[in-house]
Amino acid sequence: MEKFKLENAQVLVEFLSFGGILTKMINKKTGQNYVLAYGKDTDYLSNPYFFGAMIGRNAGRTFPSFYRDYSGKKIMLDTNEGRVHLHGGKNGFHQVEWQVEILDQTSCKLSYFDSHSLYDPMNIELIYSLEKNRFSIEAKGIAQVPTVCNVTNHSYFNLNEQLTIEDHHLRMATAEIQLIDEQFIPTTKYSAMHEPIYAPFRFEQEKPIGQALELQTELSKICADGIDLAYRFTENDTTKPRIVLTDPQEKNKLTVYSDQEACVVYTLNKISDKVKTDRGYQVEKFGGITFEMQRTPNYVQTEEDILATDYSAVTIYEIG
Repeated sequence: MEKFKLENAQVLVEFLSFGGILTKMINKKTGQNYVLAYGKDTDYLSNPYFFGAMIGRNAGRTFPSFYRDYSGKKIMLDTNEGRVHLHGGKNGFHQVEWQVEILDQTSCKLSYFDSHSLYDPMNIELIYSLEKNRFSIEAKGIAQVPTVCNVTNHSYFNLNEQLTIEDHHLRMATAEIQLIDEQFIPTTKYSAMHEPIYAPFRFEQEKPIGQALELQTELSKICADGIDLAYRFTENDTTKPRIVLTDPQEKNKLTVYSDQEACVVYTLNKISDKVKTDRGYQVEKFGGITFEMQRTPNYVQTEEDILATDYSAVTIYEIG
């Protein structure tokens, strides 16, 4: 794997050719690295928590683990979380070596021809670019026949040096959550979170993330005491922020814009592997929060229009 960086007067971004992994997103004004990173680059070879990685061909959980291709043939997918196909399976984009072309000091292109997955071949291109205090990821895909594509980034954010993000404040665009069953499988049921049992997961008004953790409710227990839910946005105005995250001291702020219909929010609830971060401490439960901008999880099983020859997605991270 090779290491690259993009930099301007306000932001420094560092990434690896392996997995397209983001290892640094530094606010130069405060010196804070917004993303969690492993202490050793070799930990990215296994990367049990998908730190910073690009996810594909199909982000999120798919169950039952198959899809139907353009000819109607049933294609079985590999499983890497029990009976579930998660984040593109064992050979997902987080495990591939991307070809990197540096365009200039603030932009680059990552390319990969995906002919090794269980989906039909597709050329994938990522554009990483900096403009003032904004870092953007633009994903594009082109295929000869209609196929599946759903790409996201899996960076965990922690905007200060505290071990957890419980005291971080979060605000989200208006959305409804996709309910999940006991096996973490996304269902076709949604909630606008007006019911008291779901209300703690609602972030239309800014509040500490800790208010949605360790609730001892049924949904909280399914989510391993944290947040592990897809939020499907109910407004289509992509000029408005989808996510606003602020540290407790209000020194660092992250604002996320995206043209994707949903965001999976996960607060590092399930910790098993003992690995250290570049901040010198072991990865802790609730140590970071990820915002996976994507299509609604399990859409290949719940929707009809799932295949396309052209794919595009844009997510912008505003550092302030």
